[in-house]
Amino acid sequence: MTYKFQTPAIFLIGPTASGKTETSLRLAKEFSLEIISVDSAMVFKEMNIGTCKPSLQNLENVPHHLIDILQPDAEFDVGIFIRYVDSAIQTIIQNKKIPLFVGGTMMFHKVLFDGIHDFPRDDSLREEIDHIRRNKGYQLLLNELELLDPETFQLIDKKNPRRVQRALEIIKLTKTKLSLLKKEPSKKFLNSENCLILGMNDSKNNLDISVEKRLRSIIEDGLVNELEKLINTYKLTSESHSMNSINYKQFFPYVEGSINLEEAFLDALSATKKLVKTQQTWMKKFDISLTNIGKNQNESTFFSDTIETYLKELK
Repeated sequence: MTYKFQTPAIFLIGPTASGKTETSLRLAKEFSLEIISVDSAMVFKEMNIGTCKPSLQNLENVPHHLIDILQPDAEFDVGIFIRYVDSAIQTIIQNKKIPLFVGGTMMFHKVLFDGIHDFPRDDSLREEIDHIRRNKGYQLLLNELELLDPETFQLIDKKNPRRVQRALEIIKLTKTKLSLLKKEPSKKFLNSENCLILGMNDSKNNLDISVEKRLRSIIEDGLVNELEKLINTYKLTSESHSMNSINYKQFFPYVEGSINLEEAFLDALSATKKLVKTQQTWMKKFDISLTNIGKNQNESTFFSDTIETYLKELK
């Protein structure tokens, strides 16, 4: 098996509100690490409060990658993520440091080990397909996909227009069924045998408490004002990719005036709790070397011995 990078890397994975950000900052300072964010919302500029993005001071003190790389009106998917990761890893290697992957977008973590098909992209074609959806209806795109690639049509999430449109984009660019392209070998990036995977987790009750506390803090810190500014500055709609991020998606209807603040809060709380449950399920798919359960232990030193041993073995 060949890999794009044979470089060692450390992964810190865990559900929302488990303390990954604070722990990663301490570990990066203690060891020779640079953080690569694995978060599908922190990539967007000016989306700071709703994503619980590290403070500007922390971003200045500890090298970070894949934070504030796109405007809020841009698209972002796993293919774009991989391209930025590729560049980030090369930079970190040049700096003679080791990547520390941190974040809760579990599918992106998994892709780094399992690989991805690097399908082509074309902005003008994507805009053409989106224009059809907006002016002639989504059903027309579904009908076209069923005609061009019945197998993909059967398997794809039809409630996710972005995935349907992306499938059509690939099919039209390659003039090949996506179902056939996916059967070709994928490009693998990192060898899990060279990596150290660490976990952070907690009980459902403790995480529920942390999630609610954090959400109330997010609102107090000005989430609504941030969201209003983003909508007005970038002419965002509820269909904008960035506005499908948790917290922004649930508070968008409140800004539009279709629900009240309490309803938005409860929607965001429910969505985050569901995300936590999904993230905990994803964690079972990783070969985690050590997991810190709860916050009774000192996170700043809990992983230190394991990391020191890992780094010594590399030498």
